[in-house]
Amino acid sequence: MARKPAVTHGFVVVDKPAGMTSHDVVGRIRRRFNERRVGHSGTLDPDATGVLLVAVGNATRLLQFFGDLPKTYTGEVVFGSATNTLDASGEVVATSDMSLLTVERVRDASRLFVGEITQVPPMVSALKVDGRRLHEIAREGGEVERAPRQVTVHRYVVHGEVERVDGNPVVRIEVTCSSGTYVRTLAADLGNALGGVAHLRNLRRRAIGDFIVGESHDATSIDSSPLQSAVATLAHLDGVNIAMVSVSDDDAVKVRNGRPFEALGGIDGRVGETRVVLNQRNELLAVYRRDDQSWKPEVVLPTALA
Repeated sequence: MARKPAVTHGFVVVDKPAGMTSHDVVGRIRRRFNERRVGHSGTLDPDATGVLLVAVGNATRLLQFFGDLPKTYTGEVVFGSATNTLDASGEVVATSDMSLLTVERVRDASRLFVGEITQVPPMVSALKVDGRRLHEIAREGGEVERAPRQVTVHRYVVHGEVERVDGNPVVRIEVTCSSGTYVRTLAADLGNALGGVAHLRNLRRRAIGDFIVGESHDATSIDSSPLQSAVATLAHLDGVNIAMVSVSDDDAVKVRNGRPFEALGGIDGRVGETRVVLNQRNELLAVYRRDDQSWKPEVVLPTALA
């Protein structure tokens, strides 16, 4: 039996609560809108809270364009104990005496992790190795070799002073980083850089690009977050390498057929630039990318989206 076409399209910006997986949130959104095709822009750990960008219907085809947005997190680094998950949900596997730690030393060490760095993904991540997610292997007690990955940390800020919790030094951090960065690994590596061990707790994703918790474009609850149009959501990407352009009705027909263009809407561009293509009624038709010869479609939507 053929799957019925999606009838509801758009984005929901959710403030994910602790105790739910990102997949749980997708399931709730599916039931809320009675749509099977639902996806999200980047996994949050079950214990973590914060912004999750969820796409509904044909808008799921557009999630790829949000993957490169920087993400901002807050959390707390607990020094003196390491866990098997690198966060507070795991079992303590090592301890060290870091009672004399000062905030000045922590700030100095944090600067080592700003810029382009390499990380080894934790075993409790959703990354797949040989077709299996690492956290599935870890739950079975296994461990596999993981290749280091290059990520970018734009900001690694230590707020306030060192606090003491159950005898362990704790600092509050704020990190802005590229997609694919593991903040729990940043916490553990910070402990190692200071001659001891550490883990992360109270992780909260404050922002994906300009989708921010508690400010404009609010992320709210799963059941009450409004459905935002694809055009309005993609407008947040409007910048140097991605921009919105309207085309004539004649060119709109060519776009719907996936035709390449030497010049799109009269606009030339550099290789790698992206254009969100709208018709004269401000409806989204497609997303095109420039190669060395012309503009070519990355995504052509089966129906125009408001």
